[in-house]
Amino acid sequence: MDESTITYNVFHHVAWGTTISVYFWLVGASAGSFVISSFGWVFGIKRYKPLALTASITAIFMLMLVPILLIWDLGKPLRFLYLMLPGYWHATGPMSWGTALIFSYPIAMIIYTYFVFKNNPFWAKTIGIISIILALSTHWYTGVVMELNPGRFLNHTALAPLLFLTGAFISGIGLLILILWVQNMIVAIKNRIEWTLIEEMAQYMMYGLVFDAFLLFLDFMQTLYGSNSEVMGHEVVLMGIFRFPYLWLEMVIGLIVPFFILVTPLKKFKAGIILAALLVAVGVYGMRVWWVMGGQYLQTFY
Repeated sequence: MDESTITYNVFHHVAWGTTISVYFWLVGASAGSFVISSFGWVFGIKRYKPLALTASITAIFMLMLVPILLIWDLGKPLRFLYLMLPGYWHATGPMSWGTALIFSYPIAMIIYTYFVFKNNPFWAKTIGIISIILALSTHWYTGVVMELNPGRFLNHTALAPLLFLTGAFISGIGLLILILWVQNMIVAIKNRIEWTLIEEMAQYMMYGLVFDAFLLFLDFMQTLYGSNSEVMGHEVVLMGIFRFPYLWLEMVIGLIVPFFILVTPLKKFKAGIILAALLVAVGVYGMRVWWVMGGQYLQTFY
């Protein structure tokens, strides 16, 4: 048999799976939660100060899970050290920067949270600004990592970082709404977050859904009218193998239904906002699934 045929037909296992999808979701939701935390102490919106501590602790907790998932996914855990050693770290590698961000971002958040707890406005704002930059950069780099894959047609788009950041914003708000709802049920009345503030956060989430829908439409146009490979990616992957996470989880459950809730009288009910927040958080995870595993499907199995 010809050697090229043997090479072409060799089996390639799936490089990234559920672990990486969950990692992308956690990083995004963490960044989104932290942005809300910064509204009070960094941007001076005083009514958001009471929820800053809860939001930042939520962001820290989710980000602490990230190194565990990444090291576990390597198979040989000690290999993560290579990205931290001077002889291996390379300034032109997105993953090299990702390693630096993943380790520096939680440290900055912990320092910020300490100054929030101590009610120190100056240092909370100063460290908060640094933390916002690190938060957005951490999730921005994940989009860049996906974008810089010419062989993965569904991922190879400059929209990737914007899609990831938008998903981070809305999923972070959705998760935070759920956590604040639970918190209000178990704390004293005087420590509860006003429901009007949660309603306001839901409106921000709705605006994010509109922008996310616009980006998805642009991406859809590229797959529909793009190259043969991109068209095949849409037909075989998005509307075929990964129809459920793409069409149902992201589009229907995570975008259309919560948007309908938030633009109709249903948003006046607590149950409506809670349901919308839950559906958005789940829907963004569906996006992470098809983007990670669906994006590599044609390259891996064809």
